[in-house]
Amino acid sequence: MANPLPNEDELFRKIREEKITIDPMALDFLYRYIGDDITAIDLLCQYYLMINEPLPASDAQRILIYTRDAEFIIKSITRVSAEHIAFPQFKDMIPLHETIKDLLTYHFGNGIYVINLIVQDSLDPANKEPRQIPVAHTQKILEHTCAIKAFMEKLRLAAAV
Repeated sequence: MANPLPNEDELFRKIREEKITIDPMALDFLYRYIGDDITAIDLLCQYYLMINEPLPASDAQRILIYTRDAEFIIKSITRVSAEHIAFPQFKDMIPLHETIKDLLTYHFGNGIYVINLIVQDSLDPANKEPRQIPVAHTQKILEHTCAIKAFMEKLRLAAAV
């Protein structure tokens, strides 16, 4: 899981004190789409940890689909400009406040990056056959999904309208 930014407490204090918000529709969008992707990864990992078996390569490929979806959403919602935005209903909300954008890109970016590293290692095309993800690595993926969910909740509480 990503270490907090060195000034993260200060950033959250700034969000609260300056009443920096995220439009409820954008926040709902993040929860609904990224939250669904993260929850799907979380549930897959929990299942294989519960039965204490490696995560199969087929499910590892599904995780990559979920992380690509989440990356697309984050890139779309953290755009600098509303031009060519994939979700026109957010045109008036773009760009997000710089503090929120920094936190989103840092936490989601790092969490998803590490999940992808773990998964892609097992699916490396250099391997003759895709490998299963060992139980210990599945636990690390789960730790990152939990960290992303905890961050989402912290941001929701700080930036709610």
